[in-house]
Amino acid sequence: MKKILRNVIPLLLASACAAAAGQTTGLTNTIPACRMPAGKVLPDKYYALAKAKNAFNWVAAATRGDGVVEGNGWERVDGSEMHDWFSFYRIDLNGDGLCDWYLNAAAPMSTGGDRESINTLYLGRAAGWTRIGADVPQDKPDGLGYGKTSAQQRQFLFGEEPSVIHDAVRKVNYVVAALYSRNGQRSGRPGYRIFDWDADRNTLRLLDKWEPGSKAAQVYAYFKAHGARMRAPAATAASDTIQAFDPDVEAFELEQACDPQSALRSFPEANGVVSKYLLVRCKH
Repeated sequence: MKKILRNVIPLLLASACAAAAGQTTGLTNTIPACRMPAGKVLPDKYYALAKAKNAFNWVAAATRGDGVVEGNGWERVDGSEMHDWFSFYRIDLNGDGLCDWYLNAAAPMSTGGDRESINTLYLGRAAGWTRIGADVPQDKPDGLGYGKTSAQQRQFLFGEEPSVIHDAVRKVNYVVAALYSRNGQRSGRPGYRIFDWDADRNTLRLLDKWEPGSKAAQVYAYFKAHGARMRAPAATAASDTIQAFDPDVEAFELEQACDPQSALRSFPEANGVVSKYLLVRCKH
């Protein structure tokens, strides 16, 4: 713990300076409105899924003004009362002005809140959606346990509860997400994760927020000072849609990064290589 505290104090000072400088970078929590594609509010297949035990009944109630659409999926095991939870977040991911859906599908691992997740992206087109995600049959939801989701989970695991910071100069939306307490993948992917859009690969690109002077570092400093805009139901007041920075999320990332025996450090092939700029903060 003493090792971590020695690293946190200079980090906080540097972040404060970066946050002040961030006022000139064009970053803002005012997110431009996007246009919903013609056709159904959610991807077509969700309207056709079986509605057993109230699963997916919420789909029909989705409106074009909703920032978030979410509800129960199918029961994981008959009689368990443990259901998948599907959350669609409306974000313009690729900056084309059309609304996209960022789907987080959470699969319960216990009745106490333990879970794992996988993400699927639905890019808005003039009419309908283009799906980016793990291989799943058309008659199944985009949740763990269907198709090749388990094998492809690490490729399509960005984070829970995404929020947005907009760059008004570059016209880019940065997505801020994390895996929170009780998520089974949290130890391997700790901390806040910042993404922009990779047009060549047609997916979200993870940025290194620890690289000094980088755009990701500026976005992270802005997030720490001002929060990020959450997606929310249409009736939610703007003052209730700011995702605040939680220092415990960062502290956990530092703890994992500075422990050579942690899941983060032990399995780089699964979790990615730890930033060299983060590792230099560790005292060995």
